[in-house]
Amino acid sequence: MRFRAGPWAIISDTVALQLLCGVFAVPLLPAEWSLSLPALPSLRLGGCDRDGNPHVCRALAADVLPDGRMLVLLAERAAPRVVAALRETAQVAMLATSPRSNRTLHVKGSDARVEPALPSHAGLLALRRHTLTLELADVDGFAGAPFLEHWYGVEVSELVAVRYSVTGAWNQTPGPSAGQALELEPGP
Repeated sequence: MRFRAGPWAIISDTVALQLLCGVFAVPLLPAEWSLSLPALPSLRLGGCDRDGNPHVCRALAADVLPDGRMLVLLAERAAPRVVAALRETAQVAMLATSPRSNRTLHVKGSDARVEPALPSHAGLLALRRHTLTLELADVDGFAGAPFLEHWYGVEVSELVAVRYSVTGAWNQTPGPSAGQALELEPGP
């Protein structure tokens, strides 16, 4: 399956209308989802290259920045194709899931910027590792899983920080609301 990497590929109706009217403020995730993001520690981040080929990796931490943009940390050595695709097209999609409850948030953006992670990101990385460790301990057979050390055994200097504005978000939790678009809140 191939995906198109055009500028309108993942922009929500709200954002498209703002662009057409010449008004643009960064839309925000609904407060309920922004506040629950720390409890969704299993993360996947993806992008597509100029040819429309999708690339996906495990992200290590995510947070909502004070201005409403997303921050996602990933190990560059484990995701060179994703990093290259994000730099090429700036198209990004993230899934954040709770292994314990399967609650899942899907967030897209079209202005991803890849930068070196900062020393201050070490705290976020440690917190998300701890949260994922606790979540996995509740899932049969995963208490003390050795793959956590493999995923999180990186120095902050080996990470990249992906920042992007939210252009669309969906509740992907299994059940009757799966796939339902979330109404983004107006930004500042």
